[in-house]
Amino acid sequence: MPTPSTSPGSRPFDRVLLIVLDALGVGAMPDVHLVRPNDVGSDTLGHVVRAVGGLSLPNLERLGLGTVAPNAGLRVDPAPISVHSVNGLGYKGADTYLGHQVLMGSPVPDTPEELFSAVRDDVAAALRAAGHSVEPASEGLPALFVDSMMVVGDNLESDPLQTYHCVGSLDDQPYEAILAVGEILRSVARVRRVVAMGGYGFRAADIRNCVELRPTGQSGVNNVALGLYTSNYVVRHLTRGNRPDVQVPTILQKAGYTVELIGKVADVITCEGAHKEPHVLTRPVIEATYASLGRVKCGLIAVNIQETDLAGHDQSARRYADCLIMADEGIGRMMGMLGPRDLLIITGDHGNDPTIGHDKHTREFTPLLVWSPTIRPKGIFMRGTLADIAATIAEIFAVDAPEIGSSFLDEIETD
Repeated sequence: MPTPSTSPGSRPFDRVLLIVLDALGVGAMPDVHLVRPNDVGSDTLGHVVRAVGGLSLPNLERLGLGTVAPNAGLRVDPAPISVHSVNGLGYKGADTYLGHQVLMGSPVPDTPEELFSAVRDDVAAALRAAGHSVEPASEGLPALFVDSMMVVGDNLESDPLQTYHCVGSLDDQPYEAILAVGEILRSVARVRRVVAMGGYGFRAADIRNCVELRPTGQSGVNNVALGLYTSNYVVRHLTRGNRPDVQVPTILQKAGYTVELIGKVADVITCEGAHKEPHVLTRPVIEATYASLGRVKCGLIAVNIQETDLAGHDQSARRYADCLIMADEGIGRMMGMLGPRDLLIITGDHGNDPTIGHDKHTREFTPLLVWSPTIRPKGIFMRGTLADIAATIAEIFAVDAPEIGSSFLDEIETD
């Protein structure tokens, strides 16, 4: 591995800890009435706080979360300790995969968008050629029932035309069997993402009974009705169209810096040579982050806390709030592990309002909270795209800029 291209004295910081609180939206973007009318009125954070009768997030509030979302019902700290603002998403739609590509500094991948029905026959042929049994999941629907144990089709909780899934019970089979079918699906599918999903507490017949055809033309498993997202959920995201060479993790890795990806980001971002831990549940993600802070001396630690997003899909404000409380406690401990040569960046990738009346993501602004023990706190103008975070990280380490984004490093001053 090459040595880092800058000496410690020439860098403003040695480590960046980037935490993405998945689906932490702070209010609908102004174009939703035109592009996503079902998201009009969405406000994930504010609606969660009100639905549970109030919420205390002392560390995030101290950083300024209540300040950048003053109508959310959190405590508004009169003197937040971070450089704080909000982000526009910088991409069309509201999607974790797309959001993370932009967040790491590349445009949305240019890949075909199509329903599962467009590739159904090709998928069935590939599965049969690999020795799997295949039949319709339900009469007249495109989704497929594979090996009498799992369903392959459109992912109903994602926007149409972008994501397929393979859903199976871990009480019926090992997760490796679900993943193997998911990988065959990935080999045929042209869309951006294939999700291989497994959970406990239901069986193959339950999965089949939850197959639906939506008005959008999507045909797949209603994972919310199945209870998948509350069942010690296991998942892998198999992606296509990534452009790692123009994204900040790969740029840093090639320059000799350490890169660790923890949580969902380990699946949706490609970075050869990075340490990856694709945990799903909040506690393992937080524990893995503590361990990463104990071993990484110089470089990027990127973390996705996913369970808030699952709570949004499950339309459970209480679960969302409980995940935020756990994340807040973990962030507080992480802050205690950071020194003056460390920078913490907290953001989201979209919203997922559990009270909006549907089980999909919502197109919302996300918070931007930037902190170091010696930082000079201030509010800054809204950033137009999540990609500005990647550009800032690249400037910190004096490496090549990612393909998109404008750095705000000049807004970050330390004593």
